[in-house]
Amino acid sequence: MNLKKFWDEIPKLPLSALIFYLCVLLFWWVGVIPSPSEIVLFLESLYINFGYFGLFIATFLEGIVYLGLYFPGSFIIALAVFFSDGSFFTLLTISIVVAAALTVTALVNYFLGRYVLIKERDKLIEKELDKGFFFSFLHPNILAFYFFNEGLEKKSPWKIVFIPFIMIPWGLACAYFLFSFAEVARSRLESPLF
Repeated sequence: MNLKKFWDEIPKLPLSALIFYLCVLLFWWVGVIPSPSEIVLFLESLYINFGYFGLFIATFLEGIVYLGLYFPGSFIIALAVFFSDGSFFTLLTISIVVAAALTVTALVNYFLGRYVLIKERDKLIEKELDKGFFFSFLHPNILAFYFFNEGLEKKSPWKIVFIPFIMIPWGLACAYFLFSFAEVARSRLESPLF
């Protein structure tokens, strides 16, 4: 197998995500960007100081393609659930805020994908992300890459309207599941050793 054929067979989006992540690690290691723990503290302070708006921002940063690999917004979403009162209204509100942020980021990712310049785009498209729309709801980063790919393929962005309808009940179910671990999580998170 020649090198060009081997290179053409490699899916470009996962490879570019890996390269981005390795660059982030390198920049963090040399001190150009803050460490992951510093980012967590920053996002946590956003949530503490601004409440649901801070949660929206943390989720937004997590939901942007590539950038979400650096910002651990999912951790802040989990913290919001762990430190909530666990009531239906509170968990529903968290789910709505997260769904709204992910809907906005899906639009951003779609248009980033649509207008990114990739040489020989048409040859690359068929090799990219798995086309599983519902699978993409498992994590904000997967959703980000899904809609980035939709933009790359210049497909219609109509699926974005379904995000709140899927994400709110899914988020609520996940929030109830996470909240069942809230007491253990709170005791661990409050421990300086953890």
